[in-house]
Amino acid sequence: SNCKSVNKFSFLSKMPRFYALIGFTLCALLAVSVVSAGIVRDGSIEIAPEKVRQITVVKDINEFKKNHPGLSLVALKKVTGQARSGSTVEYKLGGRVDGDTLVAQIADAFNYEDAKDVTVQLTYPQAGTGSIVTYVLIHCEADSTEGNAYVVAGGIGQRFISIVLESASTKTFFYNAQIYGSS
Repeated sequence: SNCKSVNKFSFLSKMPRFYALIGFTLCALLAVSVVSAGIVRDGSIEIAPEKVRQITVVKDINEFKKNHPGLSLVALKKVTGQARSGSTVEYKLGGRVDGDTLVAQIADAFNYEDAKDVTVQLTYPQAGTGSIVTYVLIHCEADSTEGNAYVVAGGIGQRFISIVLESASTKTFFYNAQIYGSS
């Protein structure tokens, strides 16, 4: 007789593939959601204008002092040292306190063909309200120890700080600024 044997449970042989596909899809979705959870998202595309801090960019500290005669600039404490090539300078302001944490770290490096004076302005926070600033540590490497760091706005005990960092006559300049704060 031409009777075919029909296995009414043949669909079970395809089930492991189906479950593997479902499992893989769920793992992929979970991985994407875990990665997305690590990204801080702001619902708006732009920062609201009232949240943007107006920052005066200081290119020449002497000109800035001349234009603001009533302003007293706070110089950061300077500690010099030697690096493998060039010199190191650490600038410090304030002091660590119980419960403060690293709230910002800003770093950059510059290389020039000819020696030049370098001025960089560091600002925390860029927008909005920051933590109360307790301590600032800036590590610099340059060709010489000639330079300074000044607070030009805000400061220790405030929720905002802007610092002008200078290095004189250098071909290389690297800085790493760490700002600590508390709630």
